[in-house]
Formats: sequence, structure tokens, C-alpha cells
Amino acid sequence: MNVQHFIDAETCTGCGNCVDVCPNRIIHRSASGKSTMLDERLWMCFQCGQCMAVCPTKSVHVAGLNYEVDFFSLPKTAEGGYTHFSELIASRRAGRCFLDKPVPHEHLEKIVRAIQMAPPGFPPIKTELTVVEDPLIVRNSLPMMISFYESLIRAMKNPISRQFVKHGAGREKYITIKNHLLPLMIERLPDLKNGREDTILRRAPALILFHADRNSENYMADIYIALTYGFLAAHALGLAASAMDLIPPAVEKSRELREYFNIPESNTVVASMILGYPKHHFQRGIKRELKSVTWLQKEA
Repeated sequence: MNVQHFIDAETCTGCGNCVDVCPNRIIHRSASGKSTMLDERLWMCFQCGQCMAVCPTKSVHVAGLNYEVDFFSLPKTAEGGYTHFSELIASRRAGRCFLDKPVPHEHLEKIVRAIQMAPPGFPPIKTELTVVEDPLIVRNSLPMMISFYESLIRAMKNPISRQFVKHGAGREKYITIKNHLLPLMIERLPDLKNGREDTILRRAPALILFHADRNSENYMADIYIALTYGFLAAHALGLAASAMDLIPPAVEKSRELREYFNIPESNTVVASMILGYPKHHFQRGIKRELKSVTWLQKEA
């Protein structure tokens, strides 16, 4: 049962943890040393749950959140945790070659649960998923995607329609379309159409589409964080996965594909993840350097 905002003075120990973690300073320490809610600041609560998650005695209560339903106990952080994490991210590679083997529903459920752990910029969570676990459904979408890119190539050859593409895509996406995507698709379309290759779906047995209501706030960052959680979960399960930037534009702009994947009319498709059992296992990692790292340190 949901409750209203309050702090139980009988069980509050006055530790002040909730005061420290509240991002909007809704909680303060009273003269008695107990934590209390400031009524005039309650409107700023966006139910992040930080105060309830940190309270050792379950004394903090936020409207819309319930200790038994919305929270779970955390395990103690094991020693060497960073070593395990470092090995996980170092061994992960983008996978685009898959065995002809379906991904078990249980694995996809675990990936979805991991994605649910991804922190949003601020509640409520806007990320929505469409999980395609039937390889045939994935495979049958390819002709529709090919048709979309054929129409995009025709549009880019026409000066008038090219301006509509530029306006609709925005500057960054348009440059990517013009300099990278278009030359790639012109080169690959013949082999795509005759079945010699699959540059778009990579013959993946499973697909996850990430989308959100286009009128919601801050959904882009939330989705890319969620996508990263999904990658790591898939890798931990022994699966290969990759983001395919060719998929979201096709689903977003093609009415046929939107209906095929049952994407709500109000939603925009931001990202996709193809996944399956890897055909190859990498023997070594690749060293990368950031474009720059600037350290601002105290002078000796």
C-alpha cells in the first residue's frame, strides 16, 4: 500500500543519512536531532527513492513507494569487485557474428532485469523495450528495412527531398547519413537484396528496440545508459551483442516497420541491440585512447 510522505519519529535514529542523500534538500534534521520532511519542499520530490534506500530502520516513507514492493536488500560488495568488473568490460567486444541458435527466454528476461537497474536522469522512467525473441520475426523485418534504405537513397539524390531529410534528421544525424550511412548502403544494397549478406541485422536471432514517448524529458541519455547495462548483461550471460545504428532510423521512419514491431505512434525509436550466441570468441582486447584527458590537480 502506498503512503504519504513522512518520517517515523519513533524509529528514526537521527543518523542523517536521508538528509545527506536527498538531492532536493526536502529532508532536514530537526532541533531534536530527528529527520523531518519540509512541507514547503515536498513538491520537488520526484520519487528517486534515495532516502528510503539509505535508511537503516525503514523510517522514511515517500508517497508512491513501498519498502516491500519497490526495494530489495543489497549484497555486500565483495573484495576484488573492481577486478571482476575490469575483466568483464575488458573482455566485452561488439558481436556481429552469431550462431544459428535462438536466445533462451530466460536469458532475455535477465537482460531486461539488468536494464531495469539502469538509473534514470530523474523519475519517472521513460525507457520502453520491444524484445524480439523469435528469429523468424527478426529475419522477416529485413526486406522492410532494405525498402526503407532504398527510398532514403532516392530521397538523397533529389535536391528538394534531400532538404526534408536534412531538416528531419538534424545536423549531426544528417552528416552521419551523408558521409557514412549513405555510401555504405549504396555499396551493400545489392548483396543485401540478393541475400549474400545482412549488413543491417547481421542475421541475429534476437533484437531489442529501445524507445520512449517523444514528448517525455531526458529520454535519450536514459536509453543509452540502459543500452550499456544491456550489453554488459548479455556479455555476462555468454552472449554477443551490438548496437546497430541502421535499425532505429528504419523502424522510426517506416510505418510498415513501426506496425510490424508494434511501436506506439507517440514513441520514438532511439537505439537497438542485436544479440545471440557468438560464432567467434576473441582472444585479445583492443587498446583505445580517448581523444583527450585533462587532469586538474593540486600543485605539489
